[in-house]
Amino acid sequence: MSNDIAAVFLAIAVVMAVLSVLGVGLMRRAEDQLHYLVPVSVLSAAAMVAAMVSVEVFDARTLKTMLVFAVLAVLNPVLVHATARAARARDDEQARLQ
Repeated sequence: MSNDIAAVFLAIAVVMAVLSVLGVGLMRRAEDQLHYLVPVSVLSAAAMVAAMVSVEVFDARTLKTMLVFAVLAVLNPVLVHATARAARARDDEQARLQ
């Protein structure tokens, strides 16, 4: 039973990753593409943690998975914001040169 639950969570993670890749591919601007990277790093990671917890007991592997998820959840907004600011600064610089 727990393996079936884990399979469902992993399928959800894969579907979110595929949809995110499609979103990145369809968007033209880098700022728009960044929005589609959030589900992969946060929601897919959360689904993987849920799959791990449903199968394993709380051991070192489960705790490491939770730690990686926490780091991704905290750092992703910071990295997306910094990347968007850098892209905007580059675009503003190119616009001034023309």
